[in-house]
Amino acid sequence: MTQDPFGNLGDWGPVLELIEELADNGRLAECQPGLIRILRYKGNWRLREEVLKRIGEIQTPSEALISQALSIIADDNIYYDARILASDALIQWLKNTQGGFNGEVSTRAQKIARKLVMTPQPPFFDTAIKKLYSVTARQGSREN
Repeated sequence: MTQDPFGNLGDWGPVLELIEELADNGRLAECQPGLIRILRYKGNWRLREEVLKRIGEIQTPSEALISQALSIIADDNIYYDARILASDALIQWLKNTQGGFNGEVSTRAQKIARKLVMTPQPPFFDTAIKKLYSVTARQGSREN
């Protein structure tokens, strides 16, 4: 399979179907560059949300995919629902990854979570961020 089988993201119906099919067959990990492209694509919130809902299932996320999820969480210009979904995916990865992320990615996740916890947030986002902060802090204490 090609690493980006999604084609034209403007024609989002078939892309949504393909994402669902790949997820159901456990093959999302094979096309992480394509998933990153969808997450960066600002032209369709449905695509972004569908990918964010499903990427936490990937057992071996690439550093680039983790980094893209972190960028979404940290971006104040992205709507809260997408940021919460990205946070949920990151929490799933942290819980499922033996030994956690590599040092640089782990440190970045901790810094983003800490910064967001220290900044006033709407209650529904604050809850998600505190959960992420708790998980990243636990992982950080395991690394030390």
